[in-house]
Amino acid sequence: MVLLNSPADISPWLREWAQAQVSYAHKGGVEAPPLAGFIVDVHRVRLGLGVAVYQRACAALDGWQMFPEWTRVHRDADGQHAREIVAMVVRICGLWWVNPCRILRRCDSDHTHGFVYGTLPEHAECGEERFMVEMLPDGSVWYEIRAFSRPRHWLAWAGFPLARWWQLQFAHDSQVRMKETANPPTALLP
Repeated sequence: MVLLNSPADISPWLREWAQAQVSYAHKGGVEAPPLAGFIVDVHRVRLGLGVAVYQRACAALDGWQMFPEWTRVHRDADGQHAREIVAMVVRICGLWWVNPCRILRRCDSDHTHGFVYGTLPEHAECGEERFMVEMLPDGSVWYEIRAFSRPRHWLAWAGFPLARWWQLQFAHDSQVRMKETANPPTALLP
C-alpha cells in the first residue's frame, strides 16, 4: 500500500505497476462474483430519461466524473482502455492513500457503456468493480456500480468498519455526481 504526504504526480508509479497482476484469483468477474470470502455490492440509481441523459452520463463516465470530489484519479491516458493502470487517490486521516487498479475490459453495447477494473497488489482492498450506464427500452437511464471486494492490507482489515463506511460513501457520492452530471440545470444545457 502506498501512502503519501501530498498527492504528488504518481505517473512514475503508474508505469511501475504496468506489469503487476490483479490481487485476487477469481476469474468470473463481477457478473459471476465469488461465492465466499468477498463482499458483493450492487449500487444502482436512475439518472433520468432519454438519449440526452444517456449521452451526458456516458461522457461523464468517460471523463471519470463519477468519482466523488474528495477523490482524485491519476492515469496516463484518457478514457478507459483495457490494460491501462489508474490510481484512485483519497485523503483519509491526513494521508493520501493511493489505490491502483488495472482496467480489465470495456462493457459497451447499443444501450450500455462502461468498464471494469481490478485491484493491484498496492490497493488497500482486493476485488473488481464495474461502472456502467445503461438505457433500458423504456428510455430510463441507470447508473450502476457492481463490485466484489475484501480488505487486503492489514490497515483495511483493522479498520474494516471505517473502510466499509468509505466504500459505501464512495458509492453514494458517485451516484450523486452522476445524477448532477446527467441532469445539469437547464441554463447549462447547450
